[in-house]
Amino acid sequence: MAITTVDERLDITGKICPYTLIETREALKALRQGQVLEVLVDFEPAAMVTIPNFCAKKGYPFQTFVNDGVGWRIRIERTD
Repeated sequence: MAITTVDERLDITGKICPYTLIETREALKALRQGQVLEVLVDFEPAAMVTIPNFCAKKGYPFQTFVNDGVGWRIRIERTD
């Protein structure tokens, strides 16, 4: 299922772990159940491992997109 609606955006380009995960987690806490956060990130370990592992652990559906060759966009739905 494609996540098409975005409620909030978080730009963490230029940041590295653990700050990428900390800021993503804090932004998700501010959302209500069913809302979607779009994260803009250019640090590959965060985009491919850290944030996806966090989402899987929490049970949050997510999708990762290449962002015009400069980083990634990760859409995360808060489900709790």
